[in-house]
Amino acid sequence: MVFVATWAAAIMYWRSSGTTPSGMQMLAYLGVLPVGLSGAGYMLRGALVRGADKLVDAAASSDEAKPVAPVASTGEALPSVALSAASIRLGAAADAGALLAVASAPPRPQLDSRFRDANNLPIRVSAVAELDEWTVLSEREGDIDTAPHERRAMALLQPVLEQLLDAAYAVMPTVVAGEEVVVAGLRRREEERVENILSVELIISPQWSDGLRHWAQAWLQEQAVQAGLDARRFEVRVSVFERPGDVWAHLQRVVDALSSGSPRWHLLVSCYSSIDAAVINAWTARGLLASAQQADGYVPGEGAAGVLLCSRALAGEGAGRLWRPQLERLDAAYGSRPAEVRRQLATAAQQWLQPLLADASRVQFVLHDTDQRPESIVDTAAVTAAINPDLDFSSQSLALALCSGELGPVLPVAQLALAYTQLQRQSEPVLLLGVADAQQRLFGLVEPLPSPTLVAEMPAVN
Repeated sequence: MVFVATWAAAIMYWRSSGTTPSGMQMLAYLGVLPVGLSGAGYMLRGALVRGADKLVDAAASSDEAKPVAPVASTGEALPSVALSAASIRLGAAADAGALLAVASAPPRPQLDSRFRDANNLPIRVSAVAELDEWTVLSEREGDIDTAPHERRAMALLQPVLEQLLDAAYAVMPTVVAGEEVVVAGLRRREEERVENILSVELIISPQWSDGLRHWAQAWLQEQAVQAGLDARRFEVRVSVFERPGDVWAHLQRVVDALSSGSPRWHLLVSCYSSIDAAVINAWTARGLLASAQQADGYVPGEGAAGVLLCSRALAGEGAGRLWRPQLERLDAAYGSRPAEVRRQLATAAQQWLQPLLADASRVQFVLHDTDQRPESIVDTAAVTAAINPDLDFSSQSLALALCSGELGPVLPVAQLALAYTQLQRQSEPVLLLGVADAQQRLFGLVEPLPSPTLVAEMPAVN
């Protein structure tokens, strides 16, 4: 721009004055002058930049000399919800309390001669004894053909759902009856506006047929109405997830939704069963079934679990607090060596827990999803030792997958249900760890609510 401006000015001056420039004048006006102006501009800009840098350095030095104020803890700003009720039914034990009572030596899947591996040998399964799979579903429900794993899952779900629907009905405020008023000589009833404040969600595996998913949604609606809930006050939906990691990611969204906006309840239930010859044969054909030759394979299991979550403002006496779960993806930043990965995970767990729990030694129980792989138990023990070295890992932890077999999408919900039951047994924080996924790790924390909101102080919810 400097060259163009200088040349244009010189040429316009020569043309308007009629002057014929000499060679030295052309060199001076068209060469030396624009170069000089450009050089002067660069020198001036450099001097200004150096002066600004000196001012910044001086300000930084003065700031370092000042005392630094302590950084406020960000734990209270993280999303959290209340855990108000829970129910569970697994093949490993009759209820959650019975399973937690034998956490130091939990039951293991048993050999079942009904199912065999590729060598025609009995395999280990974790199945509910004497389960009547025809309780909810028949072999053909309307125009839908049902499979044994679907029938068993729904039979396991029914008592869990009934218990939690009763719990939801007990804590939800009653709707004030409408009053009759007379307007212009006509009698009419003034109805109070009724809001949708409860979500009933069922999580199932992708192996279910599409027709059965729609049937299950209608069945959930009917069960909620039979429990006494007003149809205007709740919504029902069925979600499909295959991996426990997908369920944890969904739980993150649920926690975010309940911790913001108007107070609500969320009833989350899930059911799954792999006690089905067709499922086991498919695993055998794909080389996924656990056997004497392949100890790291899938162990067939089944179960149903559910939790009643709500906004913290609606929590009652004895409720727990569920902090937003943290998912750590194992990317290249963690390295490739197992020891380095464990060190990085332990550091990440400590940094995540620090703003949530001032004293990490209060963690007295760990619920994890360690499977048959030796490296998974080593990862879990390393993270636990980093958080609370004084915790006795052998007696103060429970590997749910080892005693209950494959649970599919039920596993995260079952961990939450067991954590709630453990809070009722011992009012100490419970750590949730997920290590079975080869791509990511999970950190979760459930602790007693410090000061539950009294019913009289609850916000008005229609």
